Amino acid sequence: MNLLITNDDGISSAGIKALERVLGKSYNTYLIAPLKERSVTSMALTVFQGMRVERINDNHYIADGFPVDCVNIGLYAEIFPKIDFVISGINRGVNMGFDVHYSGTVGAAKHGALHGIPSLAVSSGRIDPNDGYEREAELVLAFLEKYKSNIQSGEIWNLNFPPEISGSGTISELVFTRLGRRRYSEKYEKKQIIEGVSEFQLNGSLLGHDEETGTDFEAYYKGKIPVTPIELDLTKKSRLKELQSQ
Repeated sequence: MNLLITNDDGISSAGIKALERVLGKSYNTYLIAPLKERSVTSMALTVFQGMRVERINDNHYIADGFPVDCVNIGLYAEIFPKIDFVISGINRGVNMGFDVHYSGTVGAAKHGALHGIPSLAVSSGRIDPNDGYEREAELVLAFLEKYKSNIQSGEIWNLNFPPEISGSGTISELVFTRLGRRRYSEKYEKKQIIEGVSEFQLNGSLLGHDEETGTDFEAYYKGKIPVTPIELDLTKKSRLKELQSQ
């Protein structure tokens, strides 16, 4: 099985290195990642300019582009064999609820699904852990062994690891959930450059969420491992049916 691994934290991040190291024990791994951090880029794709791509070896490349660019190059630039599965992560910080609309980690997995490849986005609530995300990578390996055949073509599964996993601390603590409702409170710092021209920088954003049952937030804060299947079709089917019946 050929795995394409990418991320949005950049080639030097510990999470992607852990995935490559651990998953390489059981699968053919092909890594292509952004040269630098490309967080909060969703599904941005470079179209009107070229990208510099550096070959490290036959299985490992760096691209000066976005996470989606990396997946696209990995699938279509004829640098790798046919890819069977896309994994994006391990992200430094969680991607739950409405975060999936912004996340470059999830965006890369969505791009794999857009092209018919089963895809997994992986994030962790541990920030720069001493073990370099070895724990999460081992759990992703166990997850693949148990669930990879359940992920359908064109589907994205969004997986988040809490800092402390309850119970056995294994993949048996996984819970299938729906996306929760994230609440954002934003603050900008303003710096005047000249009269009529200012620089605005987003700073001091606060993240919250609604307390609801069955969501990724609920499972995560109970120490469980939430995984949410996501589809690309954003049509609100119940509303569409209501409108068509009028």
